[in-house]
Amino acid sequence: LIRLDKEAERPGTIASIIIGVLGALILGVGMSCVLVWNSSIELFIAGIVVGILGMVVAGFAYPVYKKVTEKERAKVADQILALSKELSL
Repeated sequence: LIRLDKEAERPGTIASIIIGVLGALILGVGMSCVLVWNSSIELFIAGIVVGILGMVVAGFAYPVYKKVTEKERAKVADQILALSKELSL
């Protein structure tokens, strides 16, 4: 049962890590624009926009984890129920 649950969580974990790292990288690019090119107002504003976009992308990591894990658990729900009935007998 524990193995099935771990296998159901793995795709969600992988997807959320990828999205979180991507968001952090985008946020880093925005921070670099703000810190390095603060003499040019256009690049400074672009850096702020890119940084906010990175925060939004990183913010989607947990909802994606929940959604993917929910789907995967639904796929193995019948197996888990069958195993739990075997164990209770």
